[in-house]
Formats: sequence, structure tokens, C-alpha cells
Amino acid sequence: MSFLVLGFFTGLSLILAIGAQNIFVIEQGLKKQFVFLVCLICAISDFILIFLGIFLFHYFNNFFYTFC
Repeated sequence: MSFLVLGFFTGLSLILAIGAQNIFVIEQGLKKQFVFLVCLICAISDFILIFLGIFLFHYFNNFFYTFC
């Protein structure tokens, strides 16, 4: 359950932070060019990166605590 909360807040921080990806999405939305496709690709890539980050954190956390 704690990983779900961690993933939620990580995703929220990615959405709230104005970065290169978000500026690109806003720009495409203002131009009205490929809005759905751009949002879909960005959402999928964010999901994959968040999932990998949480999974790898959990994996390495268990990996290093088994040797202690």
C-alpha cells in the first residue's frame, strides 16, 4: 500500500512540475496538433518510468536488506 501512495505522489510531482515534457504538451495543445497522441505517449512513458522507478527501488531495497 505504501508503494501505491509513493507512486501517486511521484506521478503528482511529475504533473505539477513544469518541465520540458509538460511545456511540449502545452505547446501542442495550443497549436491543436496531435494532442491526443502526444498526451497518450507522455502518459504511457510516465507510467512506465514511475513503475520502473518504484519496482527498482523495491528490488534494491530488498536486495540490500537481505545482506544485512
